[in-house]
This record gives sequence, structure tokens and C-alpha cells, in this order.
Amino acid sequence: MPRAITYNCDICGAQRKEANHWFISFRPAKDGLIIKTWDWAAREGRLDYPEIKYLCGQSCAHKQLDQFLQSTSEFE
Repeated sequence: MPRAITYNCDICGAQRKEANHWFISFRPAKDGLIIKTWDWAAREGRLDYPEIKYLCGQSCAHKQLDQFLQSTSEFE
């Protein structure tokens, strides 16, 4: 019997349901952040990469972006 995989939002902890509009994010480099749709990640086979962060909707995607911008706001 196949094992069911559950996904939880890395920002608020919500569990993904069938009809959610989720996003994923990842950092390809120290100073970059990419946010893509869940459908894109599923199509590209990227859902289970270890660097992926799961985001349950626009609100948590905005929080992820805010965190990234705050962490890079220091000028080098």
C-alpha cells in the first residue's frame, strides 16, 4: 500500500489539502529567492527536494519574502 505524503506549511504549519493554492520557495544562491506555484513544482518534480520550503498561500508567501528581504537588508 503506497504511503500517503503530507505537506505542511513552513511558515504557519497548516497541512495541505486537495484544493489549496500553495507555493514553494527555494534559494538557488546566497542572495536569491525563488517562489513558484505548487503546480510548477509538481510538474518539474521539485516537491521533495530538501531545500524546498512549502507555503500554504499568498499570505505565507509574502511572509517568506519579507523574511528574505529582512535577512538581506544589510548592505555589504
